[in-house]
Amino acid sequence: MRSKQIALGPSIASQRWIVGVVVGLLLAGCTGPSGSAGPQAWIDAPQHDSSHPVAPMEIVLHAADPGGVAEVEVSVDGEVLARRPPDDPTAPLVVLKVNWDPLYAGDFVLTARVQNHNGDWGATTSSAVTLVGLPPAEALGSPAVVVPSRTPRSLLPTRAPTPRRAATTAPLPTWTPTPGCIDKAKFVADVNFPDNTQVTPGQPFTKIWRLRNDGTCTWNESYKVVFIGGDSMANTIPLAIPAAVPPGGTVDLAVDMVAPSASGTYRGDFQIRDPQGVHFGVGASGQTPFYVQIVVGQSAPPRPTSPPAPDTQPPSVSVSLSPAGGSIPTGSTITFNANASDNVGVTRIDIWVTAPGQFPVLVKTCNSSTGCSFTGGPYTTQGNLSYFAVAADAAGNETNSGAGSILIYVVIS
Repeated sequence: MRSKQIALGPSIASQRWIVGVVVGLLLAGCTGPSGSAGPQAWIDAPQHDSSHPVAPMEIVLHAADPGGVAEVEVSVDGEVLARRPPDDPTAPLVVLKVNWDPLYAGDFVLTARVQNHNGDWGATTSSAVTLVGLPPAEALGSPAVVVPSRTPRSLLPTRAPTPRRAATTAPLPTWTPTPGCIDKAKFVADVNFPDNTQVTPGQPFTKIWRLRNDGTCTWNESYKVVFIGGDSMANTIPLAIPAAVPPGGTVDLAVDMVAPSASGTYRGDFQIRDPQGVHFGVGASGQTPFYVQIVVGQSAPPRPTSPPAPDTQPPSVSVSLSPAGGSIPTGSTITFNANASDNVGVTRIDIWVTAPGQFPVLVKTCNSSTGCSFTGGPYTTQGNLSYFAVAADAAGNETNSGAGSILIYVVIS
């Protein structure tokens, strides 16, 4: 077993004093209406000029003022989505997260501004985003569907798409992470314990993966390796990234584990969690977990005696629903059927579902199969449910089916 040491940093009070000094120095050259340092806001996510599937998401922003932030306002297309004070109104720098649940495709402009305790509002910052995967609001009118009362504007049939506008951003402090950077990893190698390594019951072992930072954010100790599903095998996580990993750099991630006592094949899935709590993985989708798979108490599967056929194409994958159609009433269950094909063979199919008001969830993984099914529900919340599937082959190629959606509505008797 490997031992780990944790170095304790400065106290919370010391950190707050340091942040206050840094913010004051950085904002000294920026003046508000009264000539003193003014409040500022920066939208970190979603990044400007980016595209996303129609699904619930978080708007993440930083707000700063040397004297403390009194209130933050977030709007979508000029309509206020949230307006509230931060958790700590005395802090010179705060991070806020606002939930946004769009229900149709189109172009949107997200804006944010911040007010200090003197009543001064800072400049407005904005981020233009495109949502894809569902028809725009004009195509959603239907007499059989009851419009959810919590989103009356987003389903109006006469609403025209919003023209794209240029974003305006306040100057960024040089000591913060780059706003709107992308987190993505690439699997490089199993340093040890490759798939189906045979171990003895109860054997302690340390699994090491080598990953490459294929995103634009620099990973640091605020990024954690986390277990997301399968067999945990007494792993010791969350575990911090051991050193700073710039874009394009590689890192060896080591997790101490203990093999189960019963014979069988065991697999544990892992991802990386960023400082805002968002998970990401490897593959073309950026959401595929990296994993450990061992065989306890029995011989590992025999290796093929002849080389496999060359893999000349990525897999194809599609998803169908039962019941079929574009809408269902609340209280219904849905069966998601994913089918994939490949010229050599499909090694994995993942099914992802985003229920109304929820975040995307990996609901089912099927290994070495061309078909995968999952039945979810009953779904009791009205709104849009979206779904997609990812298929992978032995060469590491991955294909995303693209997002589909179904509207869950309330029947008025």
